Amino acid sequence: MDEKKTLLLSVVISIFLAIGQTFTSSYPLFLVLRTLSGVSSVAYMSIHITYRDEFFPSTKRPVCYFLGLLFKAAGLMLLAAVYEAFTTWRALNGACAVLLLVPLLVVFVPESPHWLLLNSTTEATTDVLIKMARFNLGPKHGLTAEHFQLKKAKPVEGAESESGNVMMIIRNRAFLIITLKFFFHWFVTSMLYYAFYYALDALSGSVSTNFMIMGALELPMAAVTAIMMDKIGRRKTLLINLLLVMTCCGLSLLKVTLAGDWTIKRVASIVGSKWGVAAMFMIVYLYTNEVMPTSIRSTGLHMCSICARIGAFVAPYFVKACNDSSYYLLNSLSLVLCGLAVLLTLGLPETKDKTLKANLDDGDDDV
Repeated sequence: MDEKKTLLLSVVISIFLAIGQTFTSSYPLFLVLRTLSGVSSVAYMSIHITYRDEFFPSTKRPVCYFLGLLFKAAGLMLLAAVYEAFTTWRALNGACAVLLLVPLLVVFVPESPHWLLLNSTTEATTDVLIKMARFNLGPKHGLTAEHFQLKKAKPVEGAESESGNVMMIIRNRAFLIITLKFFFHWFVTSMLYYAFYYALDALSGSVSTNFMIMGALELPMAAVTAIMMDKIGRRKTLLINLLLVMTCCGLSLLKVTLAGDWTIKRVASIVGSKWGVAAMFMIVYLYTNEVMPTSIRSTGLHMCSICARIGAFVAPYFVKACNDSSYYLLNSLSLVLCGLAVLLTLGLPETKDKTLKANLDDGDDDV
């Protein structure tokens, strides 16, 4: 199934699951639907990011991610408003089901040219590119099929039967090593993102107010991170944010009160979670998509997303176990994990200003 149809299917499933959660009177059934809703939302997130990135050149993707995070921040603040407006969980689920109608607008977006070039014909790919040119440049764009001169992506051995198969990654030793590095990055980024949240003392104000504050804090982070990725590249930006998180972890070891109930640990946790680790999330999404070739991009991103979910699941237990043992253990272990991530990042290829690979053979020079 092509990327567009898969994306639409995941959205439709999410809508029906949200409706089911709204009207069910059985708590066990609600838990099942809630779990399935989480799975479908993860699938939707991974597919839509892959689908979106394949429409943009390397120089425009950081701006695209910035705009995406603007909508994410707006979504967090909208969620806070919805939470205040609807006092019951049924009404809240119903409101979320209505909001899920918005992603259905993707039906008006063409299929990914990268996917078409690898899995369909050059004629189909050219038709999509001409439609994009007509939309962006107007009906008098003057572009024809001769302007593009597309060549069918060279298939790899066994690609017809194994396109998107995990075995394609496992059999390529060099690429497997890079994939494992990304697995670690996704696990650590997700675990620390939520660990900072759990370790953070509650902000003053209501839940909805805190959501709005946290959403607003991501706006300057997204802008700065997008500029850095465009100017100095993905790898250096990731390294800088890893070092920032390491600094926050180090400062959190200090038992210093600044004013009132604001401590060094509390301030460092806010900066670490809403700037350093949130920026790392933004970077690894883009970085992973650019490293993964089109033939396995969706599969690779889903595998990385699974590692992130494991990290999110482990986070509360990680925080509790560390806090029960020692005040210093949580941030000390976080410091070590970030240090390992820094070492692994040094071995990753830079993808700034490079075209997306079609298959694993195209990536051999970079890995």
